[in-house]
Amino acid sequence: MCKGKLLCGRVKCPLLQKFEFLESIKIDNRIDDPTPPSAFVGRIGYPKVYAGSLVALNGENASYLDSPWMWGGSVDDIMRLRTSLVRTTKRLDVNTPSNPDYFLLKVQEATASIKPIEIDAKVVKVNKKLLFNDTLQPMGFNAIVENFNVVDNPKIPKEVEKVYYDDLKASKAVLYLRNRGFSTYYIQKLFSVGMFGERRSRKLVPTRWSITAVHDIIGEWLKRQITHFKAIEKYVLFNFEHFGNHFEVLLSPGEYSFQLIEIWIKKSFWSPEKTWIGVDKEDLTKKKEYSALGGGYYAARLPVLEYLYKIKRKASILVIREIKPEYYAPLGVWVVEEGIRKALRREPQIFENYNLALTNASSRILTDLNAWKRCLTKVKQYSLSSFF
Repeated sequence: MCKGKLLCGRVKCPLLQKFEFLESIKIDNRIDDPTPPSAFVGRIGYPKVYAGSLVALNGENASYLDSPWMWGGSVDDIMRLRTSLVRTTKRLDVNTPSNPDYFLLKVQEATASIKPIEIDAKVVKVNKKLLFNDTLQPMGFNAIVENFNVVDNPKIPKEVEKVYYDDLKASKAVLYLRNRGFSTYYIQKLFSVGMFGERRSRKLVPTRWSITAVHDIIGEWLKRQITHFKAIEKYVLFNFEHFGNHFEVLLSPGEYSFQLIEIWIKKSFWSPEKTWIGVDKEDLTKKKEYSALGGGYYAARLPVLEYLYKIKRKASILVIREIKPEYYAPLGVWVVEEGIRKALRREPQIFENYNLALTNASSRILTDLNAWKRCLTKVKQYSLSSFF
């Protein structure tokens, strides 16, 4: 009915934009291009899923295609960038990593390499369905392949070889690599292709699940660490905006708590007809159920916990994310993770009380304060000293 006339109320039609970017993408019967390096594991048909390496058809700057911390520009720019990545996949049982076949071993090598490496494969079939959702980074066509091989020698860090051969439990492997400076993006990929855990129980983990799992494992560990630190003494406010996503991060004196308020303005991707407001929160105890706000909740929590751990302080955390109509297609939770990281690198504003800080934050939020202030709740976490 719509046919690109924007009857949905959005600024641009995500379907038409996808087709526009695809006109220039051609896949031959054979692929011999570099992987960024990166990988993809699907979830459709679980426990039989499609898994494999991502390949850059334009390999001039392959690493950049999988480096979200470097990206800027518009939603169009990211869609154009990421749709040039082809998924070279094969259907595998999720238990394959416990006894990996040749294909998976080569995918694991390509994924673990810290430099782009060229792969060679015969294309059996091309599925021209793209991947766009709220957790994953956008991806291009899916090419079902056979005779998959790694042409170059992968450069794999010794720390990764250690967790692979030492049979560390998956959560311990995640923390081991995190504490040695590896990025969450790199760890998520290794987690997804089944390189962590006790060998007899290793599994492929769908990429969207691995992203949230890594955010959660590291986040819960950081929560426990910051409880031993002194609380901040003032109200500290940070802000940043990119890709139509505006972030306000308010740190308040007190014991640890975390709240995320999401505001999807009318005509933004998930809410074309009216403004939608959601909230989720936690205290120091482990969150028992998956957040109603999805993977963005864990992606928002992690960089703030990293910041508090770095400055050796604890705080009560409020994050406000307002999504504008410019965000007409989902780009993945990296938008949240990197948006908040960049906010926390900026010079903060300091306030003497909570209301002044909140009023200042609301001046940069388009949605009226009264519409979302009712979502705010104070999570009270008592300290032991308060009982004496």
